[in-house]
Amino acid sequence: MIGWMTASGSSRCAARAGLLGLAVLTLALLAPATAQPAADNDRPGPYVFIYGLQGAGAAETARSLGCNTLYLDLPTDAPLKIEPTRALIAEAAREGLHVIVGLRTKLAGEYRISAWDAAYAGAVREWIRAVVGGLQGTAGISAWATDHYLERDLSHTEADFRQFLLGRYGSLAALNQSWGTHYARIDEVTRVRADALDQDQVYGVGRPSVDLAEYQRQAFHDVMRLWADEIRAIDAETPLFTGRISLYRSLTAIPDLYDVVQPFMPPDILEPDIATANVQAVQMARRGGRFDVLPWLRIPLPPSRAYSYAALYGWVLEAGLRGAVGVGLEEWERISALTSARNNAVDQLAAALAQAPFAGDAPRPSVAVLYEPYAAGHQFAGTPAYGFLTDYAVDDLASLACAYRPGTIFGGLDYLCLSDLAQVELDRYSAILAPACLSIPPEAAARLGGYVEGGGALFADLGLGMYQSHSWDPTLSPLGAILGISESRDLEDRFGGFKVGETHPAFPSVRVGMEAEGTFVPGEGVNLSLGRFTRRSFEGAATQMEGYAFKGPSWFVHPRAGAIPLATQSVRFDDRQRPYFLGLTVVEVGVGLAVFAPFPAWSYWPPQDALHAAVHCDLFSRRARYRLISDALVDYRVGLSGSDDWLHLSGRGDVATVEVLAGVADHRAFLGAVSTFSAAGRTAAGLRSGVVRLTVDLPEGSMRHCEAIPVRVRPASGEAHARVSVYGPGLVALELGGDGAAWGRERRTGPEGFYGGRETRIRLNIDDGLYPVEPGSRHEVSLVEGRDSTQTMLVTADHRGRLDFWLTTAGGRLQVSPAPDDAGG
Repeated sequence: MIGWMTASGSSRCAARAGLLGLAVLTLALLAPATAQPAADNDRPGPYVFIYGLQGAGAAETARSLGCNTLYLDLPTDAPLKIEPTRALIAEAAREGLHVIVGLRTKLAGEYRISAWDAAYAGAVREWIRAVVGGLQGTAGISAWATDHYLERDLSHTEADFRQFLLGRYGSLAALNQSWGTHYARIDEVTRVRADALDQDQVYGVGRPSVDLAEYQRQAFHDVMRLWADEIRAIDAETPLFTGRISLYRSLTAIPDLYDVVQPFMPPDILEPDIATANVQAVQMARRGGRFDVLPWLRIPLPPSRAYSYAALYGWVLEAGLRGAVGVGLEEWERISALTSARNNAVDQLAAALAQAPFAGDAPRPSVAVLYEPYAAGHQFAGTPAYGFLTDYAVDDLASLACAYRPGTIFGGLDYLCLSDLAQVELDRYSAILAPACLSIPPEAAARLGGYVEGGGALFADLGLGMYQSHSWDPTLSPLGAILGISESRDLEDRFGGFKVGETHPAFPSVRVGMEAEGTFVPGEGVNLSLGRFTRRSFEGAATQMEGYAFKGPSWFVHPRAGAIPLATQSVRFDDRQRPYFLGLTVVEVGVGLAVFAPFPAWSYWPPQDALHAAVHCDLFSRRARYRLISDALVDYRVGLSGSDDWLHLSGRGDVATVEVLAGVADHRAFLGAVSTFSAAGRTAAGLRSGVVRLTVDLPEGSMRHCEAIPVRVRPASGEAHARVSVYGPGLVALELGGDGAAWGRERRTGPEGFYGGRETRIRLNIDDGLYPVEPGSRHEVSLVEGRDSTQTMLVTADHRGRLDFWLTTAGGRLQVSPAPDDAGG
């Protein structure tokens, strides 16, 4: 895997001059890039449906509307309607539709919904056996799906809470030791008492509060697991979907037995995000690629601005860009009687699907966020959307997720839970962001520590590992050894910005004197967060009515040897005149990097701030797969995602043409792009980096999917350019340009091609792939230059199944095909 950064240390995140010239890039080879053919896309789907279309004739209607899937939600009395259900499935199968069978696993409120309630568990087991068992083997069933909106009806009781605590701690004595309590009987423990125990803690949150949040998450997980276990016991092969999930926090509780997660975060109900329809839910639900995701989108109706903006079209593209395997529209009943609204939705859906939003491999983001669902974030009808603790009203994670919804110039984000750390390859990430991660168990600390020492970058803030250390003091954190601090003091509730006082070679874009600006503005009364019984508000002077980058409980820290205070808000000295800094601390750990903020780092510090962009850009670039050439860290005009073999782009604004550096190209050309190869792009070890600059036409409202193919181009000096027009079983055809060539029409009426280039000696490799290259096979290579000049040669594949040849050209059309005597064999 290859990472890069500019050598000049420009203060701009992606200074154009530094990015356009590959020769000025200093490249660090973090892991060798291997030559691999493009991976087959084995993702499920895509599934496209309008919910509520079911019953006789629904399949034909769905097909006429451009859908390829029927979502068949069964009634509670489904055990009595097995044969009519078979008939509906058969009708959909005749129309060539996928059929997702929705199961009423909540049983319509007849029981207390808890996996720990024997009556409910028995009833749901009997119902699933009757329905899934009765329909098992029915041709046309594509997937089972469990019930919707579990959190609306999930039962929480004191008895369940106590059972959870005993399972977590093993005994009342261990619980008392953890909480610092003296309960004589387990029935003295209640949720209200647990919450009250932390009233004097920072934010009113301590070990009991985290246990209370984990109980709620576990209750959700266990019911989902109960459903999955019973379905899998009868049918272990058919894919299993969740039902609609309407809170981000619930996405952290999905058991591994599910294949596809279905988030539903409509902007007219949850967060008012007309631009992307809260697409961060897709990234959260993917859990680092462990689950496939099929988001539901609420169809906008007038007078909604989303309707007038034709937002549904863009929402489908945004979901596809983040790796969704389809989309569900909600719902048929809302639009079936409104001809204009129905036609509008169908037209937008058809236009979006024409852009192939679900094509290619799933994206593999190079930045991850460690998601712990404690802080409330945005609340919906009094229910926190991001975390389980209503009174922990901090937007650290929520603000980060919202700010990065459009993605960055490096692509989108992965969201990982603690349980994902052992199952996801962490070394693929340039950086891991850890906002308000209160719990870091020993195994997680070991994984994160190994990731950093091996070359990764961790950026953490206040509260890291508070649960294990029994304290918000960062020096006691399980990861305290890699945070770069030796001592801390003077916890206070503060607000402010910070200014760069020292530089670090890992941050070439961060310059001395840069200052952070944020979104917190004191003036009106605001709740203080340092405990629940301190003073309640702060009235700022008129001169303080500006944006500040942080606000909340903050520590002054003394850096340990080797750590530097990169950016500082304030400095205090102890009685020995040792400095304690409030700001960002940076320390090298092994060959990696740790950045620590002893305050909530992301609540009020947006990507639009120049210092935020510089710090994060340098972190994100370390192992980036792709980098959009742009002056901003978050470029709202262009969406980008990618895997090792695919680049996906979405044109949100009027940009026409974009340029992207492909750090995983390994010298390969990309279909759908003009690829530029440089002899000057080198790693720190002096080897060729393999980075390719891609130029892609991207009209506004369009998507482009560029696939890397096993055609490698290496100029002996300067640059070479290629545009592949054909890559198939019998032919490889591409336009080649020498150093300095431009793509276009040299004459207004002439054909497109490369012109104006200099004679350049170029080495080409073609490996076995869609165009087959068997060891020892012979291939005809022809280069047409101008109207009359044609060079032809025969090339024999080596023992690896690779064509390897040189040619010299200023520009021409290259064709490779099986030699006539090999074409038939």
